[in-house]
Amino acid sequence: MARLRIDFDLRSKLLRASGGTINLCYQCGSCTASCLISPGLPVRTIMRKAQIGVLDDGSSWKCLSCRYCEVTCPRGVRISDVIRGYRIMLYENKSVPERLVECLWKIYDYGNPLGAPRRERLVWAKGLEVFSSGEAAIYSCCMNAYDKRLQYAAKSLVEVLLKAGIKVSVLEGENCCGDIVYNTGEEYYLEELAQSNISVLEKLKPTVILTLSPHCYNMLKNIYPRYGAKPPAPVLHYTQYIAELITSGRIKPGNLNAKVTYHDPCYLGRWSNIYEEPRTIIQHINGVKFVEMEHNRENSLCCGGGGGAFWMENMESRKVTRERLTEAKNTEAELMSTACPYCIRMFEDELKIVRYSIRVVDVVEILRESLR
Repeated sequence: MARLRIDFDLRSKLLRASGGTINLCYQCGSCTASCLISPGLPVRTIMRKAQIGVLDDGSSWKCLSCRYCEVTCPRGVRISDVIRGYRIMLYENKSVPERLVECLWKIYDYGNPLGAPRRERLVWAKGLEVFSSGEAAIYSCCMNAYDKRLQYAAKSLVEVLLKAGIKVSVLEGENCCGDIVYNTGEEYYLEELAQSNISVLEKLKPTVILTLSPHCYNMLKNIYPRYGAKPPAPVLHYTQYIAELITSGRIKPGNLNAKVTYHDPCYLGRWSNIYEEPRTIIQHINGVKFVEMEHNRENSLCCGGGGGAFWMENMESRKVTRERLTEAKNTEAELMSTACPYCIRMFEDELKIVRYSIRVVDVVEILRESLR
């Protein structure tokens, strides 16, 4: 029988990472039972290893960081924080999936995990009336900046805001928010990246900072301040901002005759508790028939791309993507809306295989279409 090496320093670090909640775990197994990629990810085993101070074998890299397991945990254990604590240690031990290492180097060399040229970061805004300073500064996710399909969501956001009479600015010199750096456990480079992005934002002197990606929202609002990088203005996900503009009467949605369902992104929902604002936008559009999927809000399924799975092409997460698409298909909706670029790309790529007759769109794209 193999001997386990107990590392008390490791145990102490994971205890701090979880805010002490790892001690609350009594091994009921709810986490493993509810894990969306179980049995591929033995969450219960990982939690027990953390309690006694045993290094993870690398299975934590499979985690989608969706926090679905935390919804079912009866003891409130911060499971995702334990997983990340392990990833930090695995990174320090140079035990990192090769694809994530490639992403880190691309961010370091090009400012984005796609390896696209820095000079093309703002190509999406060409031809739009944007400024070097303004009321709302848009922090565009790397996906929205470089992916031609996802650029449409960024353009739609600018056009909707301009119709409301809001002066929009974009960031010259913007880099990746560092979400993948954070999830890989590279602490020191993340601090450098955060400071760099905040210095760019400070030059714009915005009243509000808007993000298209829930991942960027989480990084700027919740993670950057931990590294001494405080945003110069309130950070909002665009759905929060637009929902308020609609309810206050500054934006009057038009007409769109369509049956629409909505997918809650994990980082917008379970991570940030933003559930109602996207629905407010959709339900204010005249002619829209809104329908919920079986799993919604805090019980929403994941798109399968979180926690770095998008970049690693985690095949185990594919079944999660397909299961969510099947739920959307079962609503008989014409449009599956969401508010995260990663979710859109995950669902659209899987649709090329399953070929369901449903179109995936960003919430702001629906709103813009109604305003034409």
